[in-house]
Amino acid sequence: MQNKKRPLANRGNGAELSLNSSHLYIDKANDGRLSNQELIQRLKELEAINAQLELNTEEQSKKLAEVIETNAKFLSIIAHDLRSPFSSIISVLELLKDSYYDHNLEDVKKYIRMATNSANGTLSLLENLLAWTSAENKMTSFNPVTINVDNLVEEEFENFISAATHKLISLNNAIPKNLRVSADMDMVKTVLRNLISNAIKYSFIGGVITINATELNKFVEISVADNGVGITQKDMEDLFRRNELHTTRGTNNESGTGLGLILCKEFVEKHGGTLRIESKPDKGSRIFFTLPQVD
Repeated sequence: MQNKKRPLANRGNGAELSLNSSHLYIDKANDGRLSNQELIQRLKELEAINAQLELNTEEQSKKLAEVIETNAKFLSIIAHDLRSPFSSIISVLELLKDSYYDHNLEDVKKYIRMATNSANGTLSLLENLLAWTSAENKMTSFNPVTINVDNLVEEEFENFISAATHKLISLNNAIPKNLRVSADMDMVKTVLRNLISNAIKYSFIGGVITINATELNKFVEISVADNGVGITQKDMEDLFRRNELHTTRGTNNESGTGLGLILCKEFVEKHGGTLRIESKPDKGSRIFFTLPQVD
């Protein structure tokens, strides 16, 4: 009996998958035949693609697990640090009430100052938390505009006059006039606010904080310098680890979470810039960051 090729499928264009005793092939009107060996090669390629997809899926799952773990750790730390200042504010207000009834005006002034510092610190933490959460969830818009750096620093210094006066700290704006950068206004304000706040926190009574800037290869390098407690080499290595927030108490026992510098670094890098630190214990710190210059 004569063996006949039996069509397995008709593609409607002359191509036909055929079967005989020794060969599996596709009759293709334009391209010739696909042999067994070619089919096996195609299957191997598909297996390799599938294996790579499985590997990518596994890597993405690991990254997602790391993000969830990091976020959970951040929220735990932040919740703890929010609880502490609120408890402090409540305690201070109780002392303030007692001092008021005792007509002890000096204690009243002291406790008002303490409550104000705690409230300002808590507000700063909440602002950083909001900015960080928005950035993590890709909710933060990025809208570069032309910014006069000198004017912006003056505006930000105004927000810290009370805190600086309390520690007898001088705020020195050494930015060249009319120096301009192209940057997102909200992000740059967040960076400056955090760096100025940290400089005040780690400065001694009677310290000096200076903000300067220089032009550097189509970028402007801005520095925030203080002559306070400084940072050890080990602490500098730990500052930007996202899986473990690092912070130390200020010279007046001010608290923090370590979230601010991480946020600053991410916002600066969003502009294509860099952030670096120079510091020595008891000699102060200088934090540099770069932003695109406007010609």
